[in-house]
Amino acid sequence: MTSEGPPTAPGWMHSRPYRIWVLGLFAAVATFGFVDRIVVQVLVQPIQAELHVSDADMGLLGGLTFAVLYVALSIPIARLAEHKNRVAIITIGTALWSVATAASGLAANFVQLLLARIGVGIGEAAGTPATTSIISDYFSPQRRASAMSVVGLAVPLGAFLGGSAGGFIALHWGWRAAFLCAGLPGLVLALLQGLTVREPLRGYHDPRLAEASAERDTPTFSAVLRRFWERRSLIQFLVGATLSTIAGYGINYFLAAYFFRRFGLNYAQAGLVVGVVSSVPAALSIIAGGFVADWAGRRSARWYALIPALGAALTAPLYIASFEAGTWLAAALLLSVTAVCQYAYIPAAAAVTQNMMEPRMRASAAAVTGLIYTLLGQGLGPLFVGMLSDHFTRNHFAGHFIAACAGTAGTEASAGAVGAACSAAASHGLQASLTLSALVYVWSAVHLVAASRGLGRDLKA
Repeated sequence: MTSEGPPTAPGWMHSRPYRIWVLGLFAAVATFGFVDRIVVQVLVQPIQAELHVSDADMGLLGGLTFAVLYVALSIPIARLAEHKNRVAIITIGTALWSVATAASGLAANFVQLLLARIGVGIGEAAGTPATTSIISDYFSPQRRASAMSVVGLAVPLGAFLGGSAGGFIALHWGWRAAFLCAGLPGLVLALLQGLTVREPLRGYHDPRLAEASAERDTPTFSAVLRRFWERRSLIQFLVGATLSTIAGYGINYFLAAYFFRRFGLNYAQAGLVVGVVSSVPAALSIIAGGFVADWAGRRSARWYALIPALGAALTAPLYIASFEAGTWLAAALLLSVTAVCQYAYIPAAAAVTQNMMEPRMRASAAAVTGLIYTLLGQGLGPLFVGMLSDHFTRNHFAGHFIAACAGTAGTEASAGAVGAACSAAASHGLQASLTLSALVYVWSAVHLVAASRGLGRDLKA
């Protein structure tokens, strides 16, 4: 079998305006998907005030509950996406996580809230692998990190919307209304996806790989895992990216609560500060990380790993300095600088993974990395920081913290000498937990540097 060029497709499907529309729509869906994940962060304090739960409980709510079904379903759905219509899969997934987020606002107790967050994980599991695979068929290998960086803007944009709007709505109408407002836009976006996005030809920009892939059935999942194992630099890259994800999710989950407890900002103020410091600076980090990685990677592939390594190495001391700042403004400024360095690994990791896979491996590969990032990063990161916070809080409090404070420490319900002691302990405990967690970025940088050594060889293979 021979190939004289890329597979054929209607010209309009690969025209620049249509590709921009598809990429922009995927970025919008990913943004509101991240809003649905992230809005719970700015609702930590109001949920605690009503349901009387600990930091560890809130870490479980924002992390592991989401990850449970995401992890269970992402691989089977990704395997389905290797040979079925990917657009239909992501449209259904978008509708599911939107409904589940809105349902979070109707929960009558903490258990129902946990179940609703699990539902968000079900919908998200359907979307991410198929979306990544489609982007790889609309954009060439030399443009994939740039395209991934545009979709990666969902992180800062979602953080801004979830933080600022979520905090404002929670202050004026309650945390339940914030969940409802976060979930409903996704239904409109799901409809737009189903009506306007068309399934691209697999391997359109990789004719050699498409030809090889067409000569056999869809590679088995074990073949996908074997490809990861054979590319040792990719393993190192994923370890480094996963460590950054663990620290990032864990720290950012409790930032609004940190500003509330340490500096006395209300829900809306804390949410706005966190939204601002996590939006424009993070957007610059993701866009620069993607485009600079593509630019430098044309000269030497190792820069795909060295640029994220430099960002991670700078993130650790900047985070620690921000948690030692004496005013909320100084802390916010330092966190903004931190965010500029923090997210450079996101587009580079996605592009490197996709470029090392055959066309019918890419959805599965995205599911594997998504599973790792979700289970360890979003699943364990907030829980880890919450448990550390509870530990340091109990050690700082002179007495039995749970019996004396009953879940009200650091909330507007605390008053008097005991209330002040509870608030001080909660503030100190969270600050110590966040500071210790920032050191994980140093560990991440070590693995990213190790990845750079064999990256060029593995990409050529």
